[in-house]
Amino acid sequence: MSNMPLNGVYRAVFKANIVMSQSLLQERLQIRKEQQHITLEKVKILDKNNHKETILTGNSSDIYQKILEIMTSVQ
Repeated sequence: MSNMPLNGVYRAVFKANIVMSQSLLQERLQIRKEQQHITLEKVKILDKNNHKETILTGNSSDIYQKILEIMTSVQ
């Protein structure tokens, strides 16, 4: 699978965060773009230390597929 556009990944993260908030989960997803790859991170909302847990590092298609898996498991 070729790399998908980054705006599609941003939209998927936005939708996943909506699904997670509707499920009353106390964590959210965020992505961090670096030179050659993207990192998907999980952040606990109530954590005052702003600790980020790395879920996956890869290209936009890898990240998009992982976000879809997370949304499916939460729903």
